[in-house]
Amino acid sequence: MKYIFRGNVIFHYDPDAHYDKVIQPTIKGAIPAFDFCNFIDEDYKLLGQFFTTVYKHTQGEDVDLDDIIVN
Repeated sequence: MKYIFRGNVIFHYDPDAHYDKVIQPTIKGAIPAFDFCNFIDEDYKLLGQFFTTVYKHTQGEDVDLDDIIVN
């Protein structure tokens, strides 16, 4: 499952990883002007949904692991 923010992968959840199940690809330099991106309320809601879904999955709940795409 990935959190894709305006065409860029911000977080990637890999449930099969042994240690770091959520990785954050290098943003600096990879996403132009990321420091100047403005999040709106819906963006924060979807980011929260991403981590809530990851938590529920790690606890054994049956959840949908579809990517979350923010345009």
